[in-house]
Amino acid sequence: MIMIRHERAPVDGQPIENTFCAIDGTSGMVLGSSVIYTDLNPMLYPARPLQVRIQNEGSELPDKLIGATIARARQICSEAGEYARIFTRCAPDDYLTIKLFEPFGFEDNDGLICMRRQLPSETNVKLPSGCAVVYDDLKDSIERKYFLDRYNQLFNTEHDMNWLDQFIDRDQFMRILTVAATGIAGEILIWREENKGVIGYVQTSKRWRRFGVAAYMVQLACEALEQLGLQYVETNIRARYPHVLKLLTKSGFEQAELLMRYPGVDINPE
Repeated sequence: MIMIRHERAPVDGQPIENTFCAIDGTSGMVLGSSVIYTDLNPMLYPARPLQVRIQNEGSELPDKLIGATIARARQICSEAGEYARIFTRCAPDDYLTIKLFEPFGFEDNDGLICMRRQLPSETNVKLPSGCAVVYDDLKDSIERKYFLDRYNQLFNTEHDMNWLDQFIDRDQFMRILTVAATGIAGEILIWREENKGVIGYVQTSKRWRRFGVAAYMVQLACEALEQLGLQYVETNIRARYPHVLKLLTKSGFEQAELLMRYPGVDINPE
C-alpha cells in the first residue's frame, strides 16, 4: 500500500500544498517526492504565460504520486485561467521518466538545446536605422542596477548585486548594446569558456522587435568572439522558442546537442 501526503514544511519556498511525498505503508520508506513550481511570465512565454514545472525525486516514481501531483498542477492552471504548460525535466536518455508521464498526457516535444556555430562568421547583417552600438563590461553602478532590474523582470527572479558580480565574473565577459533615441533597443551578453564563445543572454525591447536588432547583435557577438581566436560559439535555448530558433538558424547556428528533455502537456483555460 502506498500513501500520498504533503510534506510537513514548505520545500524550496514552495507551499506545502504544492509538495507531495509517496510512502510505503508497510515499511514507512519514502518512495519518491515531487514539488510544483509556478512561473507566470507573459513576457517570456507569450503563448503559454503560465509555466508549471514538476520537480521529481526518486528512481521509480509511483503512479499515485505522479497522478496526485499532476492533479494539483491542473488545479493551479484552472484557477489561474491562463494558457499554461505543465512539464517536468529529465536527462536526454531518461526514457523511464518519459514513459511514467505518458499516461497522463505528457508528450516529449520540448527541451533545452545547445545551438552551435563555427567561427569565423560569414553573415552580413546591417545595423538597423536609428541605432548605435555600445560595448561595455557592466561595471558602471547605474548600468548594473538597470540591467539587474530588467533581468529580474524578464525572468521573474530576485537576484541581487552579489549574484550579478558572480554572473559577470567570466573570462572575457562583454555586453553589447544596441541603443536608439528611445533607449535600449537590445542587448547581448557574451564570454569565453576554454576554446569556445558563449552567448548567455540576448534580449530585444518590444518596440524594436522584427527590425533585425537581435540578428545584428548576434553577428557582433560572433565577430567579437572570433577576435579572441575561438573556434566556435554556443548558446542554449528552449525548443519552445520558435522565434529564437529561427533567429539562430538564420545566423548560421545548428542544433548541436539535446541537453535536457522537458516532456509536458499544454493546458487551455476553460
